[in-house]
Amino acid sequence: MNPLARTAYYCCAVRALDAERRQPICGDQLAQRFMDEEALAFVAPLLRFSEPAVCNAARHRMIDDLLRERLAADPKHLVVLLGAGLDTRAFRLHGGKWVEIDNPEIMAVKEAALPATQSPNHLQRVPIDFQHERLADVLKPWQGRRKATVVMEGVICYLSGEQLRDSLRALRASLPAHRLICDLQTRMFADALGGRLRRELASFGAHFGELSVRPWRDIESAGYRQHSRQSIVERASLHGALWAPPFLLDTVFRFIRDGYTVCEFEAV
Repeated sequence: MNPLARTAYYCCAVRALDAERRQPICGDQLAQRFMDEEALAFVAPLLRFSEPAVCNAARHRMIDDLLRERLAADPKHLVVLLGAGLDTRAFRLHGGKWVEIDNPEIMAVKEAALPATQSPNHLQRVPIDFQHERLADVLKPWQGRRKATVVMEGVICYLSGEQLRDSLRALRASLPAHRLICDLQTRMFADALGGRLRRELASFGAHFGELSVRPWRDIESAGYRQHSRQSIVERASLHGALWAPPFLLDTVFRFIRDGYTVCEFEAV
């Protein structure tokens, strides 16, 4: 299995387990469709890290909420999930024209468990070999669309600086004035809180990109304006799912609060 495809199962397992809680954070009832016994056994070593799992569910919910707001204003809005993984939003959220882009292995798994034809919204799945195909070529059918939102959830942390710049360049050329939603980790946060999970993922073959002190600056320097930045850790804490109370996150552990965020950018 492709190492990045394996991380998709981890994120999906987090959402499936969250959906079983009495008060779920995300409430993705469809995630369980992908989690058979083999998949659950594979991700079991990763799920012992409870705090990253809670943050993962909170991250997904935060992006859900941003997309709900966008789709309420424009029910025909184009949403491109770049590195879609086992995302089920096209089936759960109301409205939108959805495009899911990921490697062929993931697309085949999704189509078998949750066929695109069953989506209540318009959904097109596009397989891409990231090693040999150009993102700009894959995006040609939507060339010039100005009203679009691109979601890169759990993706940027695996990209080198060059890969990130190339991806953003292709997005800006194909979808001028699009809105980008992504999650970003600072180097300090990853070292302090994410190290154990990162090492476990690396043992499965996942390769991480460079970490920045201020990763949002990397996006801005590629031709984007920051629209918003929200703390994933703070959101998880509000759900009562983390050990740190708000007053500590606002003071001693502020670097943790601000080190893992969901960000919105506008291409300029």
